[in-house]
Amino acid sequence: MKFVLLTVALLTCCSVGANAQSCVTQDDVRQMLTRLEAPAPVKPDKKLKEELIKMAGKQRELLLEVVDKDQMKQSDKDKLHKLYENNVVKLCEIIKTVGWPTTALVDRQGVFAAFQILKSGGTFELQRDLLPVIVAAIKKDPSQKVVFAGLYDRLRVSAGMKQLFGTQAVSMSGFLILYPIEDPANLDSRRAEYGLAKMDVYIRGLQRTYGKPLIKARQPPTSQLSKQLTDSVTKAIDATQIDPIEVDPGDVIKVETNLVSLNVSVFNSKLKTFVGSLTKEDFRVLENDQEQTVTYFASTDVPFDLVLLVDLSGSTSEKRELIKQSTLRFIEAARPADRLAIVTFSHTVNVVSPLTLDRAQLAASVEKMEGKGGSHVWDALKFALDEIIGPKTLERRRAVVLMSDGVDGSLMGTWGSNTSFADLVEQVRQNDTLIVPIYLDTEQSMGNDYIKEQYENARRTLNLLAQESGGSYYHARKLSDLNGVYEQVINDLGKVYSLGYKPANAKRDSGWRWVTVSIKNRPDLVARTRPGYYAQ
Repeated sequence: MKFVLLTVALLTCCSVGANAQSCVTQDDVRQMLTRLEAPAPVKPDKKLKEELIKMAGKQRELLLEVVDKDQMKQSDKDKLHKLYENNVVKLCEIIKTVGWPTTALVDRQGVFAAFQILKSGGTFELQRDLLPVIVAAIKKDPSQKVVFAGLYDRLRVSAGMKQLFGTQAVSMSGFLILYPIEDPANLDSRRAEYGLAKMDVYIRGLQRTYGKPLIKARQPPTSQLSKQLTDSVTKAIDATQIDPIEVDPGDVIKVETNLVSLNVSVFNSKLKTFVGSLTKEDFRVLENDQEQTVTYFASTDVPFDLVLLVDLSGSTSEKRELIKQSTLRFIEAARPADRLAIVTFSHTVNVVSPLTLDRAQLAASVEKMEGKGGSHVWDALKFALDEIIGPKTLERRRAVVLMSDGVDGSLMGTWGSNTSFADLVEQVRQNDTLIVPIYLDTEQSMGNDYIKEQYENARRTLNLLAQESGGSYYHARKLSDLNGVYEQVINDLGKVYSLGYKPANAKRDSGWRWVTVSIKNRPDLVARTRPGYYAQ
């Protein structure tokens, strides 16, 4: 599994040049198709099988050797490219002589080796030209499906298309990033047909293997290929569609336009202080670089529905009284018009108080803050968004203030949330609720290199949740710092503006729309909001 993902991650730096030529002609393709119709060999070609396995093995060893280095030298790339080129030349000689390898010819291991050579070192032209042959081979030899899925996805992603099986991801900025998937509702049934595990199992396996949380890319990558090659690859994929996806055009484009709502914080870029007293005319909103007309504006006095989500897992078990005291300070600091809810969690969730304006009720409920056990951070945040936070209205804004070290059990390779981090991020992207993490540093009490890596991952996940929602990220080095941090959170939330607009592009095609907000004629001011939304 590790080799497969490394191959994907290094597409841009280690694969054979994207504009190289294919080694097969249309006559070669027709001959290979004819060979597939011929009777299967009586016994496998052991020598050919061993040759393919040896070629793929050397390719894998050199790739891992190159990747393990801190910096990849040009000489390393050249060496890898040379091996790729030599292997592809040999593979071309083989398939022109005996046709595309089947399990009857080279056993399962030989087939898998041929796919690895083609996927890692083959040019996009060669992969394009061999598509009809491989699809025909799959119909005769279904055992090839499991390795074909990765090749097919790779070719689609390289041409800027969505993948079909969810096999392709890259490592970037401390995360594994999964490329978008066509028809995700039927993904698991499609994967099962091709011998692949369920997607959530696959994702958890990738996270364990690489020690990084996985998120989903918002949109397909830009094609790595020339326009001519992109067009020809797309045409080849369409011509050999292995699993046609029936889509009702009415489900793709909708003319009904909804108000896009944004929570916007404005601060001085030099002093890092928040700024008040702005009007609607001061804001400029761009969607995919197209200016929008702001039709709704609310100043900073619009009240919030605030959910205080407190981590009471084992790492905070000895600090219960301090947590209760700081929660009381949070209640006292909140503005009178803000509704508050208090929810605690460990491996389960406990609703201490639902949303209410009653400060006396909230204060009395603090005594019920109890918990112990593992940390299911992602399940708890999903619960707060699904069950506790109020409905979306123009009269109230919404935020979840999450006090946690962020170390979900899933990051530790132990029993963790049922909710994947990828799905949680998608939910946040489709929601206008601010996520305001307060990172509570418990790392020193754990302390070893493995734990350090998981804490780094936890901080990245909390920071990403803030960024995706337009919220702010805070750091409490110890529990006694919470009082000051909570007061700062309430103060900052009281300086958030609300904007709304109806998109000039009225199509609801489920695509991602990038949104940026700036302050007119004030280069010293910076506006922060969520990065965009899905046009659904």
